[in-house]
Amino acid sequence: MNTNHLILIISGPEAGRSFVLVDGQSLQIGRGQNSDTKINDPYMSRIHCRVSIDGNRAQVIDASGGNLFVNGKPTETAILESGAEFKAGQSTFRYLIGDISDQKTVLPGNAPQPKSAAPTPPSKQSEPVSARPEDLIGKSFASYRVDSLLAVGSTGLVFKGTDTQKDRTVAIKVLFPDRMTNEEERDRFIRAMKTMLPIRHPNLIRIYNAGKSGPYCWASMEYVDGENLNQVIDRIGIEGMLDWRQAWRVAVDVASGLDAAAREKIIHRNVTPANILRRKSDKVCMLGDLMLAKALEGTLARQVTSPGTMVGSINYMSPERTRDSNIADTRSDIYGLGATLYALLTGRPPFQGDSTIEIIRKIREEEPVPPTKYQMAIHAPFEAIVLRMIAKHPDQRYASPEALLKELERIGRYQSL
Repeated sequence: MNTNHLILIISGPEAGRSFVLVDGQSLQIGRGQNSDTKINDPYMSRIHCRVSIDGNRAQVIDASGGNLFVNGKPTETAILESGAEFKAGQSTFRYLIGDISDQKTVLPGNAPQPKSAAPTPPSKQSEPVSARPEDLIGKSFASYRVDSLLAVGSTGLVFKGTDTQKDRTVAIKVLFPDRMTNEEERDRFIRAMKTMLPIRHPNLIRIYNAGKSGPYCWASMEYVDGENLNQVIDRIGIEGMLDWRQAWRVAVDVASGLDAAAREKIIHRNVTPANILRRKSDKVCMLGDLMLAKALEGTLARQVTSPGTMVGSINYMSPERTRDSNIADTRSDIYGLGATLYALLTGRPPFQGDSTIEIIRKIREEEPVPPTKYQMAIHAPFEAIVLRMIAKHPDQRYASPEALLKELERIGRYQSL
């Protein structure tokens, strides 16, 4: 068997593209005609960086003069472990390694079983697992037809689709098969997602349906024409800091959604910029993936113990959740929103590091730099709210989204926002 090395674009203008390398090969990543990738990313250099493979070791080398980031830190060169992420321009890449028998693009969980593994008993779930995102386009999950790929995330793929029964555009989230390793986990996913079906709120992305189709767990949901807040944060360093009033508007929208969820006794558990969408037409923010973290509790717990696999989410994780991923209440959600607001104001999360362990240590032990150190124009009372939201101990934060909303609305009245 050949050892294949996969470079997968997980966010940016060409999310979903992937490149397979073997020993001795290198990949010149950039937007120029002389690159190996020709990625349509205007913020990327013509030759931005190079990934080279030597045995089972992958190394990424900057070629842009200081604009390569590995796990959120600028670097000239770094050794990549499987699961590591690096950023060039507005594009984020994930590196994966695995022994596979052919040259097809392999997504997490899709590598063939070793020959020594016991054969899988025949069942109705024996449908083959698609190796490439594009292989799912045109297929249907219940009445939902998959039309095009929107994004590749850490837990699965998000497609734009069509509800053929109601003739409306939807988003379809399809989990990587390795996220659901047994029937109990698959059933938990279905139950958790269907908990959201009756929930209606203008700041919560509505779930329409959820189910299992062959090896896939999926959920259909409201389609939002816009961008997630990761994309907004990515632009801050290029276009300048976000006016604090826009961050305040995000805070009000998401806190309103969290308040509606709390009234139904639902905790999000994973409030991050990637899970907040800002609609293009009116800039309203909507919180997505509600109940997904609950549905993936077992998987999330395993990921936290695996270095490099959840760095993006860990930056926004509350101190108590770094100790036990199953510990969460509404104050943990408030922390996640606070950390997101901090990143909107400063262009970076409150705590960064070169490894998962370093980030967790800082989350538990260090105090954040006040956002006004990065942007002096931030309204002082709003900065105080954000810092209270990311206090180390839950008791030091707002007790509920309702209490947070009252403080935000008080500032809005005072500032005529």
